[in-house]
Amino acid sequence: MKGTTVLILSGALALLGGLAALIFPLPASLAVTVLVGWVFLISGVVGLYASFSDRTMPHRGWASFISLVDIVLGVWMLAQPMAAMVSLTLVVGVLFLASGLARLYAAVARFRGTRLFWMMVLSGIVSTLLGLYVLAALPAASLVLLGTLLAIELIVIGITLLSLGLALRKTGKF
Repeated sequence: MKGTTVLILSGALALLGGLAALIFPLPASLAVTVLVGWVFLISGVVGLYASFSDRTMPHRGWASFISLVDIVLGVWMLAQPMAAMVSLTLVVGVLFLASGLARLYAAVARFRGTRLFWMMVLSGIVSTLLGLYVLAALPAASLVLLGTLLAIELIVIGITLLSLGLALRKTGKF
C-alpha cells in the first residue's frame, strides 16, 4: 500500500472518529477517562516493578510511592469513571486557566511592542475564558468536555492527514 493511501485512510478514520465523538460526547468522554485510568494503572505497575527490580535506582522509595499512587489513581478511575471524568475535567479547566494567564503575563512581560503581542493577548484571553467557563460549569461540563476536545483533535488530525495524503498524491513523489 502506498504511503499516500495510508495517510488518506488514516485521515478518514480519524475524521470519522472525531465526528462520532462530536455526535456522542459522553461515551467519548468516558473512553478518554478509562484510557487515562489504564495509563495510570499500567505506568504504576511498571514503575513499581522498576523500583523493586533495580536496586541501584536512585530514590527508590519515592519512585515506589509515586508508582503506588499511580496504581491507586488508575484503579479508582476505572472503578469510578463518572467521578474520574469530573476530576479530569477540573484538571483541564485549571490547565486552560493557568495557560491563559501565563500567556497574558508573557504578552505583557516579553512581547509588548512586538508583532506577537496581540496574538498572545488574544490566545491568553480565550484560554482564560475557556478555563473559567469549564470551572464554572462543573460538573455538567464533565459530561461532554473531554469527548468534545477529543472530537476536535481527531477532526483536526483527520483533515490534516487527508490534506497531506491528497497533496502528496498530486505531486506523485510519495
